[in-house]
Amino acid sequence: MGLALRWIGVLVLGGLAGAAGALALVRGLAPGAADLGAVLEVLQGADPIVVALASGAPLLGAILAAALMASGASAGGVAAPVEASPEASRPEGDEALMLLGLLQQSGRFVDFVEEDLAEYSDAQVGSAVRAIHEGCRTVLRERLDVAPILDGEEGATITVEEGFDPAAVRMTGNVRGEPPYQGVLRHPGWRSSALRLPASAGDRDTSILAPAEVEVP
Repeated sequence: MGLALRWIGVLVLGGLAGAAGALALVRGLAPGAADLGAVLEVLQGADPIVVALASGAPLLGAILAAALMASGASAGGVAAPVEASPEASRPEGDEALMLLGLLQQSGRFVDFVEEDLAEYSDAQVGSAVRAIHEGCRTVLRERLDVAPILDGEEGATITVEEGFDPAAVRMTGNVRGEPPYQGVLRHPGWRSSALRLPASAGDRDTSILAPAEVEVP
């Protein structure tokens, strides 16, 4: 895979996680919500499991995107360098597929994002997400080291000093003049510092994320 395909994969995987885990659910919870404030009001009264799904899926997408960025860091240096490991060389792009395969094996991640959630109730989605969340979290904690870009609790007022990296800190709202800026932390961001994948896929085709299963009666 070329460099362009790798970055396309980063965008697609991050978008799938957010769209499947949050947007579909939020659309079902607040079909008439006109803005983000209305959506948040609906989620505040929702079942905690449903809220966890709505908030956790975009987070998973962000973590996965950070992992892929770390495995193929661009010349701009947005992601921190990935720790070198004495692993056998692998074709470019295999890291992304291997990580996605591990998420599928332990958390059925691909099954989850490919499922049409519109036909299920919130209770059904909420009860199913626990196993998916636990499996994916286990894989990420074993294979990836991540840390917040900014320290602080979401909703806290913070100051962004002059010289900040606009690729790592995105300013929104009424941004005027030059830094320092003072604003509300909406998300601390994630930065990857290490990625640990199996030493080698050998002759295995890494594009096969999960084999088909056929049961013979």
